Amino acid sequence: MSNTGVMSGVRKHLAPTAGHTGCFTSRLPARRLVTSHLARQNVARRHLRPSGSSRAKPRPSQACFKSTARPSCRGSSMSKKASSIFGDLVGQRFLSVASRRHGSKTIVAVTMVGQASAPMQELLGENLKQADNLRLGQLGNGLRYVMLPNKVPPQRFEAHLEMHAGSVDEQPNEQGIAHMVEHITFLGSKKRESLLGTGARSNAYTDFHHTVFHVHAPLINGTTNTLMLPQVLDVLAEVAFEAEFLSTRIEKERRAVMAEAQMMNTIEYRVDCQLLQYLHEENALGFRFPIGKMDQVETVSRQVLHDFWKRWYFPGNATLYLVGDFDGAIGGGMDAAERMIHETFGRIPPARLPGNGVPGPLKQRQLVRPPVQHRFGCGPLQPGEQTPGVSVFRHHLLQHFMLSLFCKLPVQPQDTIAGMRAGFMARLMLSILQFRINSRYSTTACPPFISIEMDHSDSAREGCTVSTLTVTAEPKDWKQAIEVAVQEVRRLQKYGVTAGELANYKAALMRDSEHVAAQWESVPSVDTLDYCMECLALNHTFMAQEEAHVRLLEVADSVTLEEVNAIGASVLSYISHYRKEAELLEEAGHDPSQNGYALWGPTRMTSIVACIPAFMDASGQSTGGGMPMQRGASLTTSEHIDPASPPAQLADMEDPDNADIPEGAIRFNVTAEDIAAALAEDSIEVEARAEVEVPEHLISAEHLDQLMAEHQPRFLPTATSISKEDIPVIPSDEPSEQIMQFKLSNGIKVNARRTLNEPKAAMLRMIAAGGRANNGEGVGPSGAGVVGVGVRTLNEAGTVGQWAREQVELFCISKLINCVLEPDEEWVFLDFHFAMREGGMQSVLELVHMFLNEPTWDEAAMERAKQIWVSHHRSLTKSLERSTADRVMEAMLGPERRFRDPTPEEIQALSLDGMRKAVMDMLHPENVEVNITGDFDPLELESLVLRYLGTVAPRPTPPVISTTSPQLVHPQTPQRVRWHLKDSDERACAYIAGQAPARWFSFGKGDPKAPVEAPMQLPRIAPPHLVAQANDVRRRHPLYPMVTLNLLTEIMNGRLFTTVRDSLGLTYDVNFEIQSFDRLGAGWFVVNVTSTPNKIQEAMDASLRVLRHMLTDKVTAREVLRARRTVLTRHETDLKDNMYWLGLLTHLQRDDVPGKRVEVLRDLVAMYEAATADDIYEALQCFNLDDNNVFTCIGVSGKQPPVLAPFEIQNAGNLQSKPGSNGSMQASSSNSKGSKPALNPRESANAVMNALKAAAQSGQLANYIQGGDDKSR
Repeated sequence: MSNTGVMSGVRKHLAPTAGHTGCFTSRLPARRLVTSHLARQNVARRHLRPSGSSRAKPRPSQACFKSTARPSCRGSSMSKKASSIFGDLVGQRFLSVASRRHGSKTIVAVTMVGQASAPMQELLGENLKQADNLRLGQLGNGLRYVMLPNKVPPQRFEAHLEMHAGSVDEQPNEQGIAHMVEHITFLGSKKRESLLGTGARSNAYTDFHHTVFHVHAPLINGTTNTLMLPQVLDVLAEVAFEAEFLSTRIEKERRAVMAEAQMMNTIEYRVDCQLLQYLHEENALGFRFPIGKMDQVETVSRQVLHDFWKRWYFPGNATLYLVGDFDGAIGGGMDAAERMIHETFGRIPPARLPGNGVPGPLKQRQLVRPPVQHRFGCGPLQPGEQTPGVSVFRHHLLQHFMLSLFCKLPVQPQDTIAGMRAGFMARLMLSILQFRINSRYSTTACPPFISIEMDHSDSAREGCTVSTLTVTAEPKDWKQAIEVAVQEVRRLQKYGVTAGELANYKAALMRDSEHVAAQWESVPSVDTLDYCMECLALNHTFMAQEEAHVRLLEVADSVTLEEVNAIGASVLSYISHYRKEAELLEEAGHDPSQNGYALWGPTRMTSIVACIPAFMDASGQSTGGGMPMQRGASLTTSEHIDPASPPAQLADMEDPDNADIPEGAIRFNVTAEDIAAALAEDSIEVEARAEVEVPEHLISAEHLDQLMAEHQPRFLPTATSISKEDIPVIPSDEPSEQIMQFKLSNGIKVNARRTLNEPKAAMLRMIAAGGRANNGEGVGPSGAGVVGVGVRTLNEAGTVGQWAREQVELFCISKLINCVLEPDEEWVFLDFHFAMREGGMQSVLELVHMFLNEPTWDEAAMERAKQIWVSHHRSLTKSLERSTADRVMEAMLGPERRFRDPTPEEIQALSLDGMRKAVMDMLHPENVEVNITGDFDPLELESLVLRYLGTVAPRPTPPVISTTSPQLVHPQTPQRVRWHLKDSDERACAYIAGQAPARWFSFGKGDPKAPVEAPMQLPRIAPPHLVAQANDVRRRHPLYPMVTLNLLTEIMNGRLFTTVRDSLGLTYDVNFEIQSFDRLGAGWFVVNVTSTPNKIQEAMDASLRVLRHMLTDKVTAREVLRARRTVLTRHETDLKDNMYWLGLLTHLQRDDVPGKRVEVLRDLVAMYEAATADDIYEALQCFNLDDNNVFTCIGVSGKQPPVLAPFEIQNAGNLQSKPGSNGSMQASSSNSKGSKPALNPRESANAVMNALKAAAQSGQLANYIQGGDDKSR
């Protein structure tokens, strides 16, 4: 429900960011987190990225670990009492000693070999300490509140009102009501509209167990210069407790929810529903999804909605969370904020239970949330309990075989040191298991699986802990993939982890814990709030990370190999002993802890779900679409897109026996019993794991000295820089200040800026010009797709120099290095996020040096990369959104293939030599720029840059990197495309695309290399000649196009939302974005709109009208003000994000982006402040929106292609059929005359059919494209 566009704001257009990547390293998180994947239990948003599960591949690593037993003193210096106790232990075998003060006591923790000391037992029994600054309270009417000061971002706060009511609280006739009430109360609030233009952002979402209304706001209202907190609290109070339920709003939101249900009903969502249905088949979580049933939503009355609201929306059923920088502008800080809570919410009358003639007691929230009963996979077998079989969901849109093995367990509250220690050991075990599995992938030429991932996490939304093993493979490899997963689980369950693995991962996790503790005060308020909300819901103790690290230090060294292996034996037994549960329980006996088990004792399977394609090709490869990455990922969002479709569609498992077989495909006939038998197979051999040697460095000091002597690197003068000695201890937030710049003699350029956004952490981006623009043409060794597949090949190799991939991964794990390698249209990125401890910067620069000098090009890695790309291509035609977007790009780009994904034929023709040359040409030192931001020592950085980047071997003159812009207008290609995807469910989406200007100097008036003149500051009333002069200066500035396009994007999205979504009710989601380039002279814009199949044409036409009316319906000063405030608020917040700083630094020394220089950063805010409505209008002139320059594609899914209405036939123009890119037919029209008003629904069906027949006879009716197995109609 956001009013802003996806690509709007300074970040997207000033900063080229790298996103998802392959196996060379782990992935960077989408938003900045304070730690790596090794400590996910410690990070904010813990519930979104469960502990122990490595969704990303493990990272490379370094440093030799020694697992020798030795005394270790942690914490403060020992007291006399501690020394005395320690003295008594001389001569005895022990692993570690630690001491600390606890009140008047000194607690000494001594870990003995084979026994636990009494002081350790006392320590383990202690309760964890809640964060000192966490403030909990309750009003007289029952409303609870949680407050926490947090200074990131500064001068801003988060206010989230949680109503403890969700879809599990609905009655059978109310399915979808919780979400409907959220829509009506939130969007029906008049006071909420007062937040517009203040710099605040608001939204809401509904989940199984709660509904949350949230506001992110500045402390001060920029319009009225008054405090925002009272205003925000007043808005939330009205939203939750003073809703009006106007009939007009109810009908508007009814349409929105129904459109939302269709939009979200993707195959990924349906798989998600299947997983939850079988995981929770014994309770309401398995069938009460947030949107519910559309037949009930369509007919629900105002009274039913109001009754649900009255039943659940009362103060005693609400919790208010306030997290932010309250000491900034609020006099009295937290105390004053707390008084405001009492003043605003204290006036809400309480709800009471019925009394006998007198007011009854206060009505309170349920004690157990969600209010469901689970069947757990632990403890003794229940009477009649059977081993679960395999539930199969089969669909022709699925691409891969995906098997999910579940075990539900009770949540173990993290409220004691013993609980913390157990969680630490579980993370150790699961991290090691995931590393082993990933090693099987990377060390096999043709691995039989795509991914195998283990997840063990607490879930507040489900009220339980869930262990999940997910196996994903090509259909032909399903049995071998299960064998690998079961083999690795049984290996660890039987033999345990090795001493070296334990030492390596324990050290890495402790460094990670230290890293998290150092960054605790730099975590954004929204992440801290989510972490707090999750902790309280799970009855975990919410701790400050500094305290958590101190407590972990006290017990980490006491962790033994036997204890970790006992946890592995317990957690993994549900997989290793499938169909042998009774024997295992008998073996464990009455006291499992005495027989090598921990926690719950042996566990057992609670459900198994196989989501599989209905068909595969003759070779056993997939023919369908994609899969979700984790359970529940699609069921709740924070952008008012609660993806839930009617549970009735859960039964919509296709009957493959009656389905048409696609051309070239065969049935995938694996059965539930086949899968169960593979899981229980006894013949899988298991051997103990061998140790892996971890290198201390990737480059020896001796070799580096030789390179220094050989190349004699030196610094060359740069255009702009400042002295390293002049950088202050505390950096400022002024973008143009304190930027260090180096230019090395081999051609590499470096931009760096020290920040304290993430203490003891930094980020580095290596960027090389080229990207997809440098792709070859046609089918051949260096043809289409050579850059993308080549970069993926480096990812799959995952190593450098003479090192094995496992060694490089462990190198990065030990140093807490997380990195991403990927190309986009113009660049190749290598991004690193790492800790600045124990040589972190040196380790990263070692990796960069080796990557540029000695990357590994491997035939097996190339084959894996090709397989991934081919699989990606196969999935395209089975995704409504992706295929519709691809078709509009095909229409717009025509024969231009550089910016589109390669076909299987093009992929298979590529050679390793062709890829190596294409990618290595771009990695020429003179084409490389390195950008660094973080908490580094400037003098150390200068030395390391010279030694590691300066010794990258210089090369002859670099090859020419393409700067040819895409040609976007091709008279021979279709401009109006429609296609149909055969599916059991109806959905629809549309894309509008066309040419857009570049963001640096394409429509500016001046030479980008001319001196940059800051924008003029004008008085409120200025004479015309000064206004004209100021306009001229501003429009010559290199930032002018980028600033104007960003503001245009914000304004355009606001108008699209207001008109197409809110006023016309034609869609739930519509957005406008600009793909604007740095080096290429032109880009494109895209509008994406979703709707129902019978309204998608109207929705697309309405969206196109909004675009075109921007030229006549002039932009107002108020619209510019709101857009400016939104963008600048985001900019102010993002200045506390190192990734954002990387974007600001990138290209500052590139000759091929001449408009971006340090002075440009100086003027960033001033240029936004000076922008006018006339600037927006000038930018609009660069968009050619006539019929001959706009491209559209409508995609519709359903069992049959929809019948076109007469006005839709007219829109198609003179249509001609031509072969589509996937062997299907496309409708084409090069000069459509635009759309006419929608068909009146009262017109008869005969009129429609007569128009269709006439159009067909005259050749004006287009054939529909059908994806995959579709036939032209």
